[in-house]
Amino acid sequence: MRAVVFTAPETAAVERVPDPTCGPDEVIVQVARTGICGTDVHIYHNEYMSDFPIIPGHEFGGRVVEVGRDVTDFKIGDRVAPDPNLYCGHCHFCRNEHANHCLNWQGVGITRPGSFAEYVAVPARACYALPDAISDAQAAFVEPLSCVIHALKRFRVWPGDEVLILGAGPMGLILVQALRHSGASQVVVVEKQPDRLALARQLGATTTVAAGPDQTAMLRDLAPYGFAVVIDATGVPAVIESAFTYLKPRGQYLQFGVAPNHATIRLSPYDVFRHDWTIIGSFALCYTFQPAIAWLSQGVVDIAPLVSHTVPLDDFASVFRLFESGQTLKVQLVP
Repeated sequence: MRAVVFTAPETAAVERVPDPTCGPDEVIVQVARTGICGTDVHIYHNEYMSDFPIIPGHEFGGRVVEVGRDVTDFKIGDRVAPDPNLYCGHCHFCRNEHANHCLNWQGVGITRPGSFAEYVAVPARACYALPDAISDAQAAFVEPLSCVIHALKRFRVWPGDEVLILGAGPMGLILVQALRHSGASQVVVVEKQPDRLALARQLGATTTVAAGPDQTAMLRDLAPYGFAVVIDATGVPAVIESAFTYLKPRGQYLQFGVAPNHATIRLSPYDVFRHDWTIIGSFALCYTFQPAIAWLSQGVVDIAPLVSHTVPLDDFASVFRLFESGQTLKVQLVP
């Protein structure tokens, strides 16, 4: 089969590789659509937890073309969206409902071959059946939407809260749609690209602010005492460091964007103490595929405006450069 292979840090090629083999508890999924994620950029630059070579890709849906001998829940022809986070189910964290911190965690497209390929092998237990109402493009959004839903379960927006989202890439725009139902008094988005600001307004942001020298004054006008919730959806250390200047006393800060794994920021412990701040991380997802499928099938979240490019696998190199430089929204590959 053909697949994108990160052969070494900052080296990628579309190659012919052996078809995956199906283990007794696995299925082989023919990939219909797969999305490029910011995490894939970090993997490419060796800023994440992958080893090389690796076939990346973890946002995908497709059709089952082979089932292992012990698989009873799926048959050939079923449409599925696999959860790429593979949990052992028996370690300390799995038994405490914290499976995304599984001590034996594996990740499709991260520690084992992923979906930037024609076919991928995944454990049947990680697969979720897709209703006919969900398109292939939506199926490739189940995983990123699941990450947003996990983040929403990590904190609470109280009625009347002011929410600030830093960054209006695909994930920031999903957060806008999710938080517009939260009871917040305002959902404000900061972003440097005008077209993304316009899309944020279209998708439910109450106010948008252009990133730049005037943003602090504008945000102070909108929330004189600061925002009750501040969310980073950029992963940019300088943006993260500045985010705390917009957080009100007793505010909640959510780190959603993926920063390079060696990045650091400066943060005053006294400020955390003095302002009663709550700082929350949100890693991947944790059994949130079902609500994501429900939201997509019922139209709660609209992904159509978020897909800017749909290209064949052979166009990966050129479109990946565009994605990395911020010139696209969500890019989906069609293997």
